[in-house]
Amino acid sequence: MMISPSTANGHAPGSQSARREQRLATARAAFLARYGPGEVRVLRVPARINILGEHVDYVSYLPTASLPFGSREHEMLMLYRPSGERSIRGASGHAGFEPFRFDLEPTPPDEDWVEFVFDRPAPTPHWSNYIRGAALFAQWKYGSAIGQGIDFLLDSTIPPAGGSSSSSAIVVLAGAALRLVNGISFNPATLARESAQAEWFLGTRGGALDHTAICLSREGQVLLMDHARLTTELLPFPIDNYRWVTFFSHVAEKGRAVMLEYNERAAVSRLVIPALLAQQPAEAPVEERIDSLPETLSLADFARLSPEAMVECQSAFPSLVEDRSTRPLKVRDRARHHLGEARRVAEAVARLRSLGESGTPDQVDSMISVLGGLLGATHASLRTLYQVSNAEVEALVEAIGTGPESLGCRLMGGGFGGNVLALCRAADVDALVERVERGYYAPRERHAQREGAVMVSTPGDGISPL
Repeated sequence: MMISPSTANGHAPGSQSARREQRLATARAAFLARYGPGEVRVLRVPARINILGEHVDYVSYLPTASLPFGSREHEMLMLYRPSGERSIRGASGHAGFEPFRFDLEPTPPDEDWVEFVFDRPAPTPHWSNYIRGAALFAQWKYGSAIGQGIDFLLDSTIPPAGGSSSSSAIVVLAGAALRLVNGISFNPATLARESAQAEWFLGTRGGALDHTAICLSREGQVLLMDHARLTTELLPFPIDNYRWVTFFSHVAEKGRAVMLEYNERAAVSRLVIPALLAQQPAEAPVEERIDSLPETLSLADFARLSPEAMVECQSAFPSLVEDRSTRPLKVRDRARHHLGEARRVAEAVARLRSLGESGTPDQVDSMISVLGGLLGATHASLRTLYQVSNAEVEALVEAIGTGPESLGCRLMGGGFGGNVLALCRAADVDALVERVERGYYAPRERHAQREGAVMVSTPGDGISPL
């Protein structure tokens, strides 16, 4: 699919739900009240639901993959128009995100994008930075072709900082809107890759899992992302009688402390582990090579073992090196998570391929049983080997439990808060939500459905104009 300026004002096929129509009408009125009369364009992106393959999209030393899809039921809408000048004005329907305005840079960065973002300090946290990153990358790639900015308003049913890619959704929408108002056609796959790089502006060094799922998902299918080959494949997902339910625990903070935690894992995965494995006999089985890695290693010691890789680490993760030069970093357990997650995804894919586009009820139930077990194994790995869970998330996982309503669950997303993903039968959704409401939210004087903490999802389409 190619999205071009000529199709940006069209309508997506099919009728809109009454709920979306109501949201759109409210958002359109707010947009016109803020920016004045005129055209209103709309782009939609889904919440990203990742079934398996967590924290492996930035791994370089091992073939890894992920199995995400875009939610049909939960989405972020961007209402926008050309600003008519070199400025961007943004607002959100979420009360916690105040409006902002900034001018496009007078000239784009004149150096390699990686060098540009890696050589500068992370900006002061603010939601406008997701737009700034998208704008700067577009200017870097297209130069003077980015001649004007956008006025926009966001309306979203994706919980912010909840592990369902609300941040990446903003980056994708901003990048798409800026290209469209400046007459630049784009391929969604390319937009996904470039949006991942644009998000590095904020100081993170993550991969492209979220952005790719947001851009390339299709209804009734899951997306197999091969991170080693940089390829994607849509697989049929014939489980109409089952649902994916996410329960929001609490906001996953993205301040300096948590940013360092993310980047520590990225640095160990991208640089430390590959450099250490390169010093081992290549013919040894991967399990033996991983088991022989040190349990922990400081960056100071790593510099002595692999000075060239340490130079790259210093360039890509300057704040991490400054803050944690002598602190022992976990190594072996991180690699064990990568290997285990790669094998879990491979098992799930094999089951999906054997099922094909349809299956008997017994075959589907058997695959679901396997998926539920894999979800639990992934959560255990994220908790003990990757250490991205916390007490509040664990309390939510315990409240969700397993069977008869819940067939498996796990922490989803970057971690340190956010969403827990559960798999259940469609007929059991209400019972599961009610049980978690009583066991987790009510004791905390919260009401999950009233605050929008529960999302029920099935596979839907990726980015599209409405």
